[in-house]
Amino acid sequence: MNSKPRILIVDDELAIRESLLEILEEEGYEGVSAESADTARPLFSTGLDLVLLDIKLGADNGIQLLREIKSLHPFLPVIMISGHGTVALTAEAFKLGAHEFMEKPLRLMQVRACIRNALEAVRLKNRVLEQERAKFPRPIYSSPLMKQLFGQAGKLASLREPVIIMGPSGSGKELVAHSLHYDGTRREGPFIATNAASMPVNLAEDELFGHEKGAFTGADRQRIGCLEKASGGTLFLDEIADLDLQIQAKILRVLETGTLLRLGGTQSVTVDVRIIAATHKNLTRMVEEGRFRNDLWYRLCAFVLTVPPLADRREDIPLIAQSFLEKTCAEIGCSKTLGDDAVTFLQTLPFAGNVRELKHIITRAAVFSDSSIIDRDAVAGAAPGVSAAAPPIESYSVLDYRTARDRFEVDYFTAVLSKAGGNITAAAAAIGMAQSNLSRKLKELGLR
Repeated sequence: MNSKPRILIVDDELAIRESLLEILEEEGYEGVSAESADTARPLFSTGLDLVLLDIKLGADNGIQLLREIKSLHPFLPVIMISGHGTVALTAEAFKLGAHEFMEKPLRLMQVRACIRNALEAVRLKNRVLEQERAKFPRPIYSSPLMKQLFGQAGKLASLREPVIIMGPSGSGKELVAHSLHYDGTRREGPFIATNAASMPVNLAEDELFGHEKGAFTGADRQRIGCLEKASGGTLFLDEIADLDLQIQAKILRVLETGTLLRLGGTQSVTVDVRIIAATHKNLTRMVEEGRFRNDLWYRLCAFVLTVPPLADRREDIPLIAQSFLEKTCAEIGCSKTLGDDAVTFLQTLPFAGNVRELKHIITRAAVFSDSSIIDRDAVAGAAPGVSAAAPPIESYSVLDYRTARDRFEVDYFTAVLSKAGGNITAAAAAIGMAQSNLSRKLKELGLR
């Protein structure tokens, strides 16, 4: 909100507009006015903090204009002015999101109190939203691939339709989900995140749908599931590919009907939730193999966002590394910078673990380096299995990108395996990679 709140008055009576403008000026607000819906519409996007709207605008319908305002600017508070409104009109206005009503003839104290209360409610709501948003890091990027990704995400943010986010582990899929929620019209609602891969099959249904008291042995009270907790906002369902097929069917029902049934329940519960799903697996292949429901896939795949691996967007590495360094230094109470040689070296690493691996390397380098400048050797020491004497990136410049990247991966995983004495379990633990993923990668590269 601006230091001087800007308030629009929409009323077909000149005397009321002039009276309200005078009150706004006395209270230190900036007032603008319009006598009809047509003259008001161009003002909606001029940075308003509040609208005072007459429920009857001559030939125009104030309720219809309220509907337009809430469609275009859902968080803009609107106070309705009523001289001859009915109970039905009042109920409809509140249902559409009107903040308050003022009855004609307007009283000075009432006008002042309503405006102050509305602006204070907005201020407090914005403060809560800022605190919630501050819990999640803002996306940091400069690469064309990420600019394209977040450009697409911005266009989808205010839709209710589900979105599926594809990409390798550690690439930042949840960060994209945060943006879809907090940059959209559902940002005032809850953002609930859960990971299907971490839910035992026998508990996944309870986690998502909840249960009624007495639903099973030990169910001594009602439990609300994640889908219901997220009503009015967003449920981020990570690793959706790991959900049991029966639970996938129930998720599909929620998407199609907007209702769910708690375990042990007999009455359907209506929920208004947007589902954002994510996975690093190939869902198309899983559908073909019968391991993922094709009807759920077709319901999800209308909007697919793909997060590229860090190795495909090396322009982002310096910015992300600097951000991680600043955060770590703030936590441990020090001041350190990345040397140019360290940044160049970081950009040559394969980053099989993507952004998550970069974070671990920078954190270890910041904690264990005794110098105020983190150099190439410090970074190499913080990256298990990597030698500071690795070939500089310039030596690969004569190769095409794919060949150069493959060569980096062969060199990297060969060094990792060598250091671990050929033990895949130890190698996977050293680089923070799942053993199954490492085995698959080694097979792809033809390494044993």
